[in-house]
Amino acid sequence: MLCAMIDTAGTIVAVSSPSGPAVRGIVRLSGPDAVSIAAQLFRPQDGASLADLTGNRRISGTLRIDGAIIPGVAYVFRTPRSYTREDLVELHVLGSPGLLARIVELCRQNGARTAGHGEFTARAFLSGALDLSEAQGVAAMISASSDDEARAAQRLLDGELSRRAHAAREELADLLSLVESGLDFADEPIEFIAADELQRRLGAVRATLEQTLAAGAAVERFGRPPRVVLCGQPNAGKSSLLNRLAGFPRAVTSPRAGTTRDALSVVVPLTRTDVLLFDVAGEEAGDAPLNAPAQAAAGLAVRDADLVVRIMDGTAIADGQPSHATRQRADLVVLNKIDLLDPNEAARCADLLRTRMGVDVVMVSSQTGEGIDVLRRALDQRVSETGTTQVQELALTIEHREALQAAIEALRRSIALAADADAIQRDAELIALELHAAAESLGQLVGILVPDELLGRIFSRFCIGK
Repeated sequence: MLCAMIDTAGTIVAVSSPSGPAVRGIVRLSGPDAVSIAAQLFRPQDGASLADLTGNRRISGTLRIDGAIIPGVAYVFRTPRSYTREDLVELHVLGSPGLLARIVELCRQNGARTAGHGEFTARAFLSGALDLSEAQGVAAMISASSDDEARAAQRLLDGELSRRAHAAREELADLLSLVESGLDFADEPIEFIAADELQRRLGAVRATLEQTLAAGAAVERFGRPPRVVLCGQPNAGKSSLLNRLAGFPRAVTSPRAGTTRDALSVVVPLTRTDVLLFDVAGEEAGDAPLNAPAQAAAGLAVRDADLVVRIMDGTAIADGQPSHATRQRADLVVLNKIDLLDPNEAARCADLLRTRMGVDVVMVSSQTGEGIDVLRRALDQRVSETGTTQVQELALTIEHREALQAAIEALRRSIALAADADAIQRDAELIALELHAAAESLGQLVGILVPDELLGRIFSRFCIGK
């Protein structure tokens, strides 16, 4: 439990710099006795006592360690103008692991205790210096392994998630007041908010939260090639197209529907980047033993894709066969099997799909290779556009994603309840319950009504000394 882990009345100490030898190492103390404990070891160069100095200061001096005189610098931060809002001292010395460990031990002998995982940041959270999402931004910044990840962590540390969560909670509080006012006048023909207005405003909050969740998912894509999924109905030619783009027979092809039962992948080089190309099972219903898991694997691949390419059988379109594809996700449509069509008929089918689906259509033949170069260029362009989109990535944790998803689901249920014009009065209590649930989930993002068990799990992932 977090409260049991943190004794805010005590003074803690830990090495706060990365492990291993370095030019500089840092020992950090925080708590009511931080300055007096540091003063037992550190002497300012002017001969004054560290404990007698006031205000936030940088002081050059020396540390006396087992009879040896070690040059160093002390940074003193007085409450409340410190990271933890307690008295805080950092001793900067030569980054020798043995020396740093000895300084920690001497601080412990003088009354400090070793800090737990993330205890400095936990104290900052408990004192109100940081909210929970900002505190988690500290951990994300420390663990960042690239500039992109560091920028995403910085947005979290700067309070971007907190601002979004607070704004959403404010809007929900306003809507709750209107919905719950209707409960007080349930027997009167008074409408505080119309059902369509409630739906619109709840939909806007839900869209913002979904965008925030997507911003976290974008971080997970750092360091891996873009994922491009070839999907469509059985026998549209997905596997043949995968083989054609890969340049070798990666997937088994057959005229028989259902040949592909798993999500096959291959790295395909394009002009500006490589992509991870997936071939998934054809979209079909059925009771075959392997059909359900095959459809589930296909659905997961499409959900996680950076680009969804929907493959359409040109001969089926020319014959006027209906397709459910117009209701499915498609970032690009490929009209395949044009070698079996008259050129004018192929162009007519492409125009039809372009109108119905609202995306660009590329005409190809996976058998002859016609149009493959055009498709490569189209993929290259769209993947590059996806990579340069101004997405404000956020380094979300699993707790963030769970809370956002719970809020989104509660909003989804409340929007469904408000679909009827009479629902505001008839289902006002249920709508209010869902809005309270959404607000509670959002509160967990910033540390409002968060169980100690959850806080303990969060801060246990931090380094000691942070």
